[in-house]
Amino acid sequence: MEDIPAITQVYEYPVKVKKSFRQWLSLLLLFLVLFPVCSHSQEINKQKSEKAVEKAWQYYSRQEWDKCKAELNAAFRYDSTNAEPYVMMAEVLMEQSEPGQAVIYYKKALERNPERWESLCYVLANTLFSLKEYEESKVYYDTILKISGIDSKPTQAAQERLGQAITRSALRAAPVAFNPVNLGIRINTSGDEYINAISTDGQFIFFTRRIKNPKPVQGRNYSEDLYIAEIGNNAGDSAALLTYPPGKENDAGSFCLSPDGRMILFTACNRSDSYGSCDLYYSEKINGKWSVARNLGRNVNSESWDAQPSISPDGRKIYFASNRAGGWGNSDIWVTERDSLGHWQLPVNLGRPVNSSEAEMVPVIHFDNQTLYFSSKSHPGMGGADLFMSSKINQSWTKPVNLGYPLNTEADELAIIVNASGKYGFISSNTLEGSGGYDIYSFSLNNEVRPVPVTYFKGMIYDSITRQPLKADFEMIDTENDTTVVIAQSDDANGEFLVCIPCNRNYALNVSREGYLFYSAHFPIKENHDAVNPVVKNIGLIPIAPGNTMILRNIFFEKDQYILSAESTAELTKLLLFLNENPSIRIEIGGHTDSDGPDEYNLELSRKRAEAVYIYLTGNGISTDRLTFKGYGESQPISDNETWQGKARNRRTEVKIVSAN
Repeated sequence: MEDIPAITQVYEYPVKVKKSFRQWLSLLLLFLVLFPVCSHSQEINKQKSEKAVEKAWQYYSRQEWDKCKAELNAAFRYDSTNAEPYVMMAEVLMEQSEPGQAVIYYKKALERNPERWESLCYVLANTLFSLKEYEESKVYYDTILKISGIDSKPTQAAQERLGQAITRSALRAAPVAFNPVNLGIRINTSGDEYINAISTDGQFIFFTRRIKNPKPVQGRNYSEDLYIAEIGNNAGDSAALLTYPPGKENDAGSFCLSPDGRMILFTACNRSDSYGSCDLYYSEKINGKWSVARNLGRNVNSESWDAQPSISPDGRKIYFASNRAGGWGNSDIWVTERDSLGHWQLPVNLGRPVNSSEAEMVPVIHFDNQTLYFSSKSHPGMGGADLFMSSKINQSWTKPVNLGYPLNTEADELAIIVNASGKYGFISSNTLEGSGGYDIYSFSLNNEVRPVPVTYFKGMIYDSITRQPLKADFEMIDTENDTTVVIAQSDDANGEFLVCIPCNRNYALNVSREGYLFYSAHFPIKENHDAVNPVVKNIGLIPIAPGNTMILRNIFFEKDQYILSAESTAELTKLLLFLNENPSIRIEIGGHTDSDGPDEYNLELSRKRAEAVYIYLTGNGISTDRLTFKGYGESQPISDNETWQGKARNRRTEVKIVSAN
């Protein structure tokens, strides 16, 4: 009920009249007679209001809300200055899930009882906060902080809530574009679907489906299994149960796949070979078949909860969540690295600023190997668990960035998967309109939180003579900073390989296998290479035999110079390793040029360039008995000299096997 306004009008006489002393005295006597009557009436109304409040409390205790509200309305009519019935009416409305109406009465109570302003102000601020009225709640939290004692509990709580209100208000004021598209009934059901991974080419997604059992199975009301579904233009009718790896048992989730598709990691709980409640398991594709799923081992798994793995694109690191001892909060993100012998090392906590005093979960390392997406309940956000990203720069992780509202909401957002190009994200949500439970959605990712664009390089390795597929080692090196970005092997059965590489960089490729000359290539990855237009290359390895040659495509010189450039280091190191691993062979280093310039000049330049490689090798321990060098100038082209591409191929350094005893 609205307040009864005070009577404050001032009456003016249309004509000024002089009042005699007797007239003023009469008015004064009349006031003195009537004042006790008014005071007595107000006291009676106050008592009636108090009795109504007492009855209201009785109905409140019995949760008879309508009767309680009727008594409170009576209390307002009798005495509109008493704060107590307004507070009680607000509490009744809160019990009836009407916080918006409750706010009105909290404000009325605050106006009428400034002595209780601190507690009422705090309750009002919290109610506004729950209504997502963050801007208005900030006013009341700020009032508490400015006036209340600094050590009071409401002050300390208000400080935390004020920070949350500021963050949420800012995120709401600058919403990000968010256009989620449900992946449809082919994938989503009335059960829960949780996105786990996406294939490197973006054509398949992998997810966990949680379905209620018609009858409990071994005491479990729900079952979880892994599924695969095609999402490209030629997608099939429905998702398929993932039948591999063997031995994964039921209730397997948090699945991830290595970019080359030859290693699976997942979480399984309460198995006979588990070290804790949930452990990490793996399976590898060997000779075309998946190995039986095995525990990742005591070095990685602990007696606590270890889950939600994500493998780096080079296959050398696994990021995962764990609540093991030694962390910062309820659960942290940890990383384990595989050594040169293939053994996984003791995990290391990712530390600040990624981990916090609360829970960080579901880490997903992107194909670019430097952008980490994860869920956190502690970093400033919309509430619950929000999605964040952090980038690795100079071996350190940056301060997490909130992915923005309305992608993040006051509900829990637990996982995001981003495709190789960085253009699209995939989430599971039960707050959007879907088929029921958690559904999987795709959406365009905002530029501000996109990773480094990544393409993939695929092909097969084979014997150049027999054409048979080969298992071989290969590595890709960023020539700008001499950093190895990929170390992997081609498939045992078919020689195929697939690796992810960030765009807009220059790369050196080295492929090697015992008994063969190593293969090297140099190529820049331009913007026209993406998940739709990958780099595809089949590589034939040449057996080690007298007369066979290999081209060192990553030996570089400045124009018209014969001093080795810094970008040649990786290739020269590879050549040193090759010679040390094959101590019986003797080689000739040959220099070649294009047709630009005089013949004699080109012949001398090619000789000096070959000599520069010779000097490097002998200076690093290779015997001069095993090396010769020669310049061929432009006499042995392997391509035309009419285009710049052809000329670039003709400018080369070659190694020829002289003997292999």
